[in-house]
This record gives sequence, C-alpha cells and structure tokens, in this order.
Amino acid sequence: MASGAMPDTSWVSSDEIVSEHRVRAFTLSGLRELLTSYGTDIGPILDEAELPADVLKDDYSWIPLKKLANVLAFAARETGDPYFGLKYGEAARFTINPLGYLMTNAPDLRSALRLFARYQAVLNSNTINFIESVTGGGRIEWSYPITVPNTAQLSDFVVMRFISRIKATAGASWRPLAVGVMHRAPADRAEYERRFGPRIAFDQLANSIAIGAAALALPTPHADPQLFKLILRFCEDQLQRQRDVEHPLNRIREAITRCLQQGSFGPSSVAKELGISAAALHRHLRAEQTSFQRVFDDTRRSLTKRYLIETSLKLTEIAGLVGYSELSAFSRAARRWFGTSPRNFRRQAPNLDAAA
Repeated sequence: MASGAMPDTSWVSSDEIVSEHRVRAFTLSGLRELLTSYGTDIGPILDEAELPADVLKDDYSWIPLKKLANVLAFAARETGDPYFGLKYGEAARFTINPLGYLMTNAPDLRSALRLFARYQAVLNSNTINFIESVTGGGRIEWSYPITVPNTAQLSDFVVMRFISRIKATAGASWRPLAVGVMHRAPADRAEYERRFGPRIAFDQLANSIAIGAAALALPTPHADPQLFKLILRFCEDQLQRQRDVEHPLNRIREAITRCLQQGSFGPSSVAKELGISAAALHRHLRAEQTSFQRVFDDTRRSLTKRYLIETSLKLTEIAGLVGYSELSAFSRAARRWFGTSPRNFRRQAPNLDAAA
C-alpha cells in the first residue's frame, strides 16, 4: 500500500466536495407512531435533522440520506434506546413503496432480492448488491457513502427490514446464515442475537446478510404475476430516470473506496473499477471542476473519520484501509485533517450512536 503525506486541508472547508445521496421520504413511514409509543415527539427530531415538519406528507419526495441517518441517530438518543434502529426496522411496513411491492409479488425470494438490488435507485441513490454463490446461496451487501455519518442506527434499520421481508417468505423462524454490520459491537449483543442468531459480526467493511440456497428457492406467498409485471415496468422506467440524474462523483468516490480496500489505487485502478479509461475518468472530474487527487484525498479523509468514530478498528487497521502502510504517516495526515492525533480524535469526537 502507498504511504505518504496528505494535502494540508481541514476536514470541513469552503470547497469541500459535495455529492449528496438521496432517499425517498416513505422510508420514514411509521416513525411517528413508533416514537409516540416511547412518549417521544417526532417534531424536535425532524427540526434537529433540518427536515421540514411536512416531510412525511409526500412519500415520494427525496430527502438527503445523511438526514435520514441523523433522524434515526437522534431518535435513538432521545428515546434512550440503543436498539431503536432494530425495532424500527422490525416495525416498518415493507410494502408501502414500489420495491416493496415488487419483492412481495416476485416469483421467489431469489428473484425478489435480485430485483431489489437492480432497482435500488428507485428507492435511494445508495448501492445494494446481491451476490450469488456457486452453491446456490447468496448475500445482500451494502455500505454507506463516506459523506453520510452516524450510520449505525441506519444500518440496523435496513438489516432488520431485509430480515423481516425475508421472513415473510421463509417463515418467522428463519435466521440468516450470518450477518455483518459496519459499526462497533454494543455492550450487550443479546438484542442482535435474538433477531439474527449467533453469527453476527461487527466492525465489518460492509453490511451484509447471508442467505442459504433453500430459502432463496422458496416461492413468494400470494404473489400476483400481473401486478408484478406492472411494477416491474414502472421500476425500469424509474431506474433510467435516476441514472440520468446521478451525480458522477458518487460513483467515483465509491470506486476509490473499493480500490483502497483492495490495496490497489490510483487513477488507472479507479478507472478500471468504473469500467472506463483513465482519460475518461479525468474528463468526468474536469467537468465537475475538480481533480483525481482532490477527490482521492477527500475520500481518504472521510473514510478515516468514519472508521475512527463508528468502529472499534485498531489504528493500524484503519491506516491500512485508507492506504497507509506506516502508522506514523497516517498519524501525521490525521493531525493535519483533524488538528489532533487519531487517538485523541476518536476519544473527543461526538458519536450519536454511542450516546444512545
């Protein structure tokens, strides 16, 4: 892996790269009712997250993904429940959006997950992959953009929503083969093990749910083939619309993150990951009035912040994940970014999920 000095730039500056990810407002469906059961008002939480009070009135409007993450983190803090994301994911209705209806009317669970991964852009601009093995099993896998902080409650919410949906086909007693989440382990794992089973791993590079071949082959109960065709056509149209408006920096950041994890990075490696030439990559960046080095440095800095705040990974592990073979070089870079050592930054930085 490469090592060396980073540009002398602060974490947040006037020219910070912005390429915001979005999610449909219907993701917040049922939140008001759940908070009411805790005796908590949704209003102040939406205010703190800088979302308008009427955000829940238009289910199909877009909201920033980072604001959704903040809403769930603030809700966990206000209710005093560190497992709020799990409980919200368990309580949420899955069939209130096009992808929910698509999954509930797909022929079988395998088809449902394939289609969810394909049409994810209808729901939000983040990426979810469904990876199938040669033995017939599969794995849902996703992470969150580096521009989105406070993702622990969001991860728990999405994992639990997927598991609840899979149980609708596989039965209430179904358990995943394994679950991985990106955030650090809680003091008490019992809530996770009760819902997921004992094979739960924390501090992972991606959130994931592993599903056996037998479950994936199960037919979807009460599927309506005609409704399935109509929703499929709608989702295909929406997918093209969202691709037309996707911010190019989002895909470049994600490719840089994958390359860093693989230990091979630089313009050529990132271009190959994107399936384009290095010259095309530089043209895209110039069109956005930025450079590869700037986006690369910004990505490293953002990843470092996430790993320090939201995981319990060792500093040597974090250094390697952001492309430093020497801890000393990583520490110098962190001091320039955050004004303090990575150890002090981790200790002093606010962590909403830990506060819950």
